[in-house]
Amino acid sequence: MPFGTPERRSSERFSAPLKGWIADKTAPAPIECAIWDLSQTGVRLVVSEPADIPMEFQLQIPDHGAAARVRLIWTDGVYYGATFTD
Repeated sequence: MPFGTPERRSSERFSAPLKGWIADKTAPAPIECAIWDLSQTGVRLVVSEPADIPMEFQLQIPDHGAAARVRLIWTDGVYYGATFTD
């Protein structure tokens, strides 16, 4: 019998130690974040400083020339789970 919370993700996630930025038209400046892991459908971010993260934003990964629109699904104030919307 497995222990812990049952897996609810629709696709496998992978560790992805990347630097990213949370950008939104309503934010005065992009917010730095660490991309902890990602899957085909979503991403888990870590924000080290308290920040007002918008419900929808563009996740930018400049080192890889990538950007995607995402929607915030959950947070505990340090970790942020989001799903890709485009």
